Amino acid sequence: MTSHGEERSLADLVEALADGTGRDARFIAAGHPEVTQLIASWIREAAHAGNWTRVDKFANLAAPLRAPGLGGALQEILDSDAVGFNKEDFVEILGEIREAGAVACLFRVAESSVGEDAPAYWLCQKVISSLGEIGTPEALERLRRMTPKSWPDVVRWHAAVELGVEDELGFDEDQMLG
Repeated sequence: MTSHGEERSLADLVEALADGTGRDARFIAAGHPEVTQLIASWIREAAHAGNWTRVDKFANLAAPLRAPGLGGALQEILDSDAVGFNKEDFVEILGEIREAGAVACLFRVAESSVGEDAPAYWLCQKVISSLGEIGTPEALERLRRMTPKSWPDVVRWHAAVELGVEDELGFDEDQMLG
């Protein structure tokens, strides 16, 4: 068992070792196996402090390790009023780790961002991709809820493509890809 000071020192060391991409995750975890169990709490602490560089570094390190609690920590940040972090990265990570518990959170991200995400709707597209990667019945249902005319055509089309129903919904691919 480590004391809070030792854990903080380990967090500082791991942050210094991490390149921010996650490519070094296995190497770091091999040298410091306790990282996998501690990193979600480090993400929460860094988020609380508004240290988004550290949050991003740790989130990218935690993803390939499938660190316990990562999905919950990222959802807490996405559902918060925090500013200054990269929502797209967190959305992608939740899809990459196939965090089934994040489906509702991801849908809320799309709903809340659609107004300011125009014209390309990059964040909505990442949500759609992540929901597709998660692939649970609930995730597929949320994708279906993004295909009605109440959503912008670009979003509707990407959701329909993810579901494989774009022809069924009458989309002209050439027109959608402009």
